[in-house]
Amino acid sequence: MDENGRWLIFSLSLLIALTILACTAADSATLPGGQVEISSEAAQRVEAKLVEALTLNPNDQFILRFTDEEVTSYLALKLEETTEPPITDPQIRFTKGKIYVAGTLTNVGPMQMKAMIVAIPRVIDDQLVIDVEDVYLGPITAPDTLLDSLSQTIDEALVEAQLNLKITQVEVFESEIVIVGEKRL
Repeated sequence: MDENGRWLIFSLSLLIALTILACTAADSATLPGGQVEISSEAAQRVEAKLVEALTLNPNDQFILRFTDEEVTSYLALKLEETTEPPITDPQIRFTKGKIYVAGTLTNVGPMQMKAMIVAIPRVIDDQLVIDVEDVYLGPITAPDTLLDSLSQTIDEALVEAQLNLKITQVEVFESEIVIVGEKRL
């Protein structure tokens, strides 16, 4: 066998080995604290809290408190309403000052893949912004350029959602996020 033949066999063997390793390696896209329960009651609490704080509340100031279960349930049920959701089995965990969003990516290629985003919420210029710290696609960490792009995309979506709000504080506690702000008239 000539040098090119050996190089081709080595390259194919390495590619197969890396593929097997990637499929069987410990999954970095594992949510801390385990699975979050999903319920329609928890999802309904999200909507009720939003209406109470932003519509029925006669004061300009508001405080929103959401749990892992509430936000996960709300997202899961909203995704079920779409025809081709980009993610299935969504899970959201609030812990150690960070937001962990995990799920299975679907409809983005020929195969499904577990993914997780680790983000830190902050307030800048009276707006809630999300700094994406890490993105895991299976056992692989995404490059920094993807993190910056994803942070920017999320922040642009948040700006539209906060048009009539002034966010003054955001804190992530164990299994809970608290957002404090004022309604702009």
